[in-house]
Amino acid sequence: MRTLENRRAAEASGKPRLHWHFGIRLLHWLTVIALAAQIAIAFGPMRGPGMAMMNWLPLHMSIGVTILAIIVLRLCWRSFTQVPVRPTSRFMRFATAFFHIFLYATILAVLITGWLGYRPMPFMPPARLFGNLPVPLAPSVGALSARGFASIHQKLVWILLGLAGVHVLAALAHFVLLRDGVMQSMVFGWSSTASQDQSDSRKTGNG
Repeated sequence: MRTLENRRAAEASGKPRLHWHFGIRLLHWLTVIALAAQIAIAFGPMRGPGMAMMNWLPLHMSIGVTILAIIVLRLCWRSFTQVPVRPTSRFMRFATAFFHIFLYATILAVLITGWLGYRPMPFMPPARLFGNLPVPLAPSVGALSARGFASIHQKLVWILLGLAGVHVLAALAHFVLLRDGVMQSMVFGWSSTASQDQSDSRKTGNG
């Protein structure tokens, strides 16, 4: 209860937001879970023998559509949400913004190339999203065939895995080395910086 009261007091006082909005945090972790499931399916059962890939493809594509919807919703939410303010250098802010734009663009490129690279096998019905909606056939784009887009899709997946690894290492660096509350603000919703500010303000008030 005290923590909730402190959050409301900080927001009511007009101080800069030091933690991510709950909706942003929720969508962030939903994206992480969905991407982890997507990668596990792609490198696991979809590589099985026989018709394993085609059997798992509807679920794989359904999760991809879910990730796309989450990202679009998250970007829309971000445009109306105050970003946490922390004392960082201009270069660090630029590098962080550039990395996240590159990460979002890569995720979207993986999803789009996956759709462009999909073609149902002869004499087989198209895959169905969520067990109900047939996947629409992607239009032909330039000189690249569906096989070519599928190859690009696979290469982009490896790039995405590399970016995800960098993202995890950066989060650990914030948590272990910098200790600036960035990791806590995304996991718990309240950074150690904010807690320290509140502690300082209480000491000032008592003094």
